[in-house]
Amino acid sequence: MKIEVTDATSLPEWLQGHVKEGNLDLGALPAPEDVTGLKTALVKERENAAAYSKFGKPDEIAAKISDLEEKAKGTGKGAEDAQAKLDAMKMDYEAKLTERDTRFQSLMTQRTQSDLKAELAKAGVVPEGLDMLATFASQRIQFHDDGTLKVLSVDGKPMIGSGADHGATLSDLAKELAGSMPYLVKDAGTGGGGKPPNSNGGKPDKPTVTRAQWDQMDQGERMAHSKTGGKVKD
Repeated sequence: MKIEVTDATSLPEWLQGHVKEGNLDLGALPAPEDVTGLKTALVKERENAAAYSKFGKPDEIAAKISDLEEKAKGTGKGAEDAQAKLDAMKMDYEAKLTERDTRFQSLMTQRTQSDLKAELAKAGVVPEGLDMLATFASQRIQFHDDGTLKVLSVDGKPMIGSGADHGATLSDLAKELAGSMPYLVKDAGTGGGGKPPNSNGGKPDKPTVTRAQWDQMDQGERMAHSKTGGKVKD
C-alpha cells in the first residue's frame, strides 16, 4: 500500500527515507519493535526509586548510607545504632521489592492466562476445556527479568517455537496443548454425520479422559478436569 506525499519534509525524519517518487510505501516500513519488556522494566525501576523515595533524594540517600556505614565501623552504642539503622533500611527496601515483584507476577500471570485462553480458543479448544488447559500449562509459563514471556517444554527446558530467537509463543503452546488433548478440541473425531460421536444437540460433549491419562495427572490437573464436568473412561 502506497500513500502519495507532496512534501516529504513534513514527515518525521525516520519516515522520509521511505518516500520514493512522491509515494510512501507502507509495505516497506519495518515492523514496530515489541517494547512490552522494556515498559515492564521501566515500571519496575520507577517502583525501585519509589521504594527509597521516603528517605530523600538519591544523592541524599547515598550520603546518609555512607555516613551510617562509617559510624557502623566503629565500636560502642553509636556503631550498633548505625548498623541497626542500616539493617532496618535494608529490610524495609527488600520487603517493598518482594511486594512489588509479587504484585507484578500476579498481574502478568493473569494477563498471560487470559491471552493463552484466547490462543486455545483459536486452536479449537471447546469452552469447557479452556480453564483446564490454561491451568494445566501454568507451570510451563515463566518470565524473564525484563517481563518478557518464556515458554517451557514439558521437560522444563525453553520450548522452541515461532517467536523471537526461536522461542515459543503462547500460540505455539496452545497448538501443542490442543494436539495433546484432542478430546477437548471442537469436531475431534467427527463422523460422517458432521458431528462428534455422542454429541448432544450440537453442544460439545463433556471432556473425557482414559484411566491411563487420569493416572498421569497431578492433583491440580484432576481438579481442573473435574471442574469442567469431565469424566474418566475405564
